[in-house]
Amino acid sequence: IVIDGLDECDDENMQVAILKLLAKAVRYEGFPLGIFITSRPELHIREVFDTKDIIFATQVISLDRIPGIAQDIRTVLESRFTRILNDPRFRRCLTSVPRPWPSSDAIKKIVQRSSGQFIYSATVLKFVSSPNHNPASQLEIVL
Repeated sequence: IVIDGLDECDDENMQVAILKLLAKAVRYEGFPLGIFITSRPELHIREVFDTKDIIFATQVISLDRIPGIAQDIRTVLESRFTRILNDPRFRRCLTSVPRPWPSSDAIKKIVQRSSGQFIYSATVLKFVSSPNHNPASQLEIVL
C-alpha cells in the first residue's frame, strides 16, 4: 500500500484516522502487505507515529537527512534557472537583472526551504517561469 503525500489530505482528522486504521491492521500477525507513506512531518502525523500502537512497525526516513540531497536540489535549481535566463521569452525582461541570477543566497534559501524535497523547488521553478510574468519579479515574491 502506498500513500503519497498524506499531509496533503484536506482534513487533519482524516489523516489521523487513516494512520490509526493502518496501525490497527498491521498489528494482526501475518498481515500480508507492506505500507509506504510519504508526508511532511506535520505535528499531528508525527504524534500518531510516536504512539505505541504504530511505532513498533515503522521506520522513518527523513529526506532532508539523505546525504547529498541538498546538493542535488541545488544542481536542479541552477540548471533550470539557467534555462529560464536563456529562454527567448524572458530575454528582454531579464537583461537588466544582476548576474549571476539568481544569487547564490537566493538559491541557498530555496534549497533550505525545500527540506530535502524536490516538490518545493519544482513549485518555485514553475512559479518563476510563468510565461505571463517577469521571472525576477516572481522570484522576489518567493524570497
